[in-house]
Amino acid sequence: MIIGCSHDLPVLRADPDTLWLDTSGTGSDIKEIPLPFDEAPQATPGDSLHVFVYSDAQANPVATVQMPVAQLGECACLNVRATTEHGAFLEWGIAKDLFLPFNEQRRPVHEGLKECVLIYLDNSGRLAATSQLDKHLSETDEGFEAWQKVSILIYQRTDLGFKAVIEHRAIGLLYKDEIFSDIKVGQTTTGYIKRLRQDHRIDLALQPTNDQLKASLTNDIIEYIKAHDGVSLITDKSAPDDIYAAFGVSKKNYKRALSALYKQRRIVIESDRVILAKKGR
Repeated sequence: MIIGCSHDLPVLRADPDTLWLDTSGTGSDIKEIPLPFDEAPQATPGDSLHVFVYSDAQANPVATVQMPVAQLGECACLNVRATTEHGAFLEWGIAKDLFLPFNEQRRPVHEGLKECVLIYLDNSGRLAATSQLDKHLSETDEGFEAWQKVSILIYQRTDLGFKAVIEHRAIGLLYKDEIFSDIKVGQTTTGYIKRLRQDHRIDLALQPTNDQLKASLTNDIIEYIKAHDGVSLITDKSAPDDIYAAFGVSKKNYKRALSALYKQRRIVIESDRVILAKKGR
């Protein structure tokens, strides 16, 4: 059984205030762990419950049916509930807050703000958070491929752009001169492995190659027009923010896709709208 992960565990027995879950099939030396009765009052022995396992103040494993925003080895942007001289406490979706030790803070944190962190097990076996992502995550290619589609978490602004966590396991750089929309620290979005450099570091992009993008975008535009009764008010003269809100691309790439569709005679571009071309037109 792994602390910090979710498991499907059978109910072994029930006490007035506690359900005891069977962990004998997980390879753990501990054969049962408690779950507060009021979290699953209808459960009876033999039922299987999907639970998250964490550690209490004494580092003993306990269960909850609540699911956190992120689990062991994952990164997330979490709200700071409180701070002390020893560290900060973060909200992460379960009753017990996640501790961010002072010596694991990339910068001082303050109550009410958000911080991007990685969840790990400390030396005592308790779950904790660190915002020193550069220290815990690799900045090398880690087996990624060029133009691979990935999930990224924007976590730090730099002079060059933004640092981002890739798939919870590596760090890449998104250059500011290639960003065409509002990007915020703490945002999770789709990205692409633009370049695996000679030093094995990773450069990121928010869009795939032009050929990949054009094929996907032209289909999206046609489907968008069909969904709006054959007419789109988003033209090549629309504001970049309106284009990005609808299609998630820059105005330049949107105009390229419109041009391709026009040359294929699939659309008609008017001064204030784009419409589907009639067959045989």
